[in-house]
Amino acid sequence: MANSSSLGSFSDLPFYSAHFMDLALWESYVRQVCQSHGFEGKRIFPGLPGTFPTFIVEINAEGVRKSSASIVVKFFGPLFGGADSFRIELSMGDLLAQQSLPIPSPAILTKGQLDPEWWYLIFEHIPGVSIGQVRQQLSPGAWVGVARQMGLFMKKLHTSTALALPVLPQPKSAVSWDGFAGFLKDQRAHCSANHLGWNDLPTHLLEQVQDFIPPAGKLIDLSSPSHLIHADLTSDHLLGRLSSTTTMDWENLAIIDWGDTRVGNILYELVALHIDLFKADKHLLRTCLEAYGLPDFYLQDFPRKALSMVLLHQFPMPADVYAPHRDVPSLQELAQCLFGI
Repeated sequence: MANSSSLGSFSDLPFYSAHFMDLALWESYVRQVCQSHGFEGKRIFPGLPGTFPTFIVEINAEGVRKSSASIVVKFFGPLFGGADSFRIELSMGDLLAQQSLPIPSPAILTKGQLDPEWWYLIFEHIPGVSIGQVRQQLSPGAWVGVARQMGLFMKKLHTSTALALPVLPQPKSAVSWDGFAGFLKDQRAHCSANHLGWNDLPTHLLEQVQDFIPPAGKLIDLSSPSHLIHADLTSDHLLGRLSSTTTMDWENLAIIDWGDTRVGNILYELVALHIDLFKADKHLLRTCLEAYGLPDFYLQDFPRKALSMVLLHQFPMPADVYAPHRDVPSLQELAQCLFGI
């Protein structure tokens, strides 16, 4: 086994997968980071498992009573494009601090580097839970409210970043429609092979992929300004709290994890939002898009365009997305099942 005391062990994918959230292996690094920035760390807790090691640290906060507060330490290593994700999150932190979005994001308190391959960010801690942790406790009315608020959030994000595009690492996030169109063309070229490897579509649907997906120019409104998207609006990345034990209403507190931010459009933004956060609930999708004010370009043939973005996505979808629809005869019918609003 690799030496657990060395960061180099986490360059090995099997070791990383097994231990990337192992507090016993990370505690000394977390405390080293806290001490180097003047934080007196007390208890340390693992955050929700994602892509990169993330830990919540109770600290002694300055105040009359030295009350307890918390920070979040997030590490970025050589796997999974850690250097790019670090730079994107840092860049977005600077940009978001200048915006007034309907749902805020945690402030970046400081940054640093452990060694040539490992970087870290320290965020303010948002004392809430992810909506995925309490999904079953929310009332139907609360979910409608979440859908409406997410539509307003995306609209403001997309509008405001069209005027202030930060410099993001290439080629992951080229700050123009040309870069996004190039990404979609590349995804289309490898789409059949990707889904064959993922083994997610039945053969009769896989054979229809190339004829079903429109060219990139039909999926992007090139007449509108290019803008940024979060690109990973999952149930893990919406934090909040239950605001009433009687009605189980929900209060949004923060959107987290901006490491996948890229230039993109509403169709690509909807993939994680609809598939993961809304669990493909078309009523919630309709509510969200009404709040967003979906332009006519995307309303035309919307189910086909939306499913095309799912098929073109850089990551495979959870198995339960396609599984209930394996017997539908065509991708057009699948598009209606998932996105027919």
